[in-house]
Amino acid sequence: MSQKILIFVLMILLYSCKKDEEEIDKDLKITSENPQPPFRQLKYKMVFPDTIQVNKPYEATIVFESDFDTIIEPIQYIEVIDTTKIRVITFYQFEPIKSPMKDENDLILKDSMFVPNKEFNVKNIVFKEKGTFTFCGLIYDEVMYNYYDNKGKRDSIHFTRRKQQIFKNVVVID
Repeated sequence: MSQKILIFVLMILLYSCKKDEEEIDKDLKITSENPQPPFRQLKYKMVFPDTIQVNKPYEATIVFESDFDTIIEPIQYIEVIDTTKIRVITFYQFEPIKSPMKDENDLILKDSMFVPNKEFNVKNIVFKEKGTFTFCGLIYDEVMYNYYDNKGKRDSIHFTRRKQQIFKNVVVID
């Protein structure tokens, strides 16, 4: 009799676990659908012409604001170095994509650079054919924190990141 009860209890547990997994999968599908495009975590302004000439180099100026500005400045000078926090900002520039842009998975990395300040320039932007294109970039702002225990000994390091996609439609003419 005890074997039948044990088998019955095991069957109930297995069934209930399977049901929980299905519910978790449903929750993941629902929560993973994001109505807003990803990586919109910084405020930015890009100064770049709407109409440019083919095969002519241009320069874009990008100014951005981050939540991390209140924690630590993008660049640290020797007299104010904070050894418990480090901030690294990187800008990734992608190959221009012919508009309309179909999928963000088609992005091809062209170049990257460290950003020393909240205002920076992207130089030598050249479009090789005429038409309507999308200039694509990504600002990646990262802060590393050192955590210390109550004895003053470092016990862990944590990273916090903010990302911002930059898209600018440009008409390229002769």
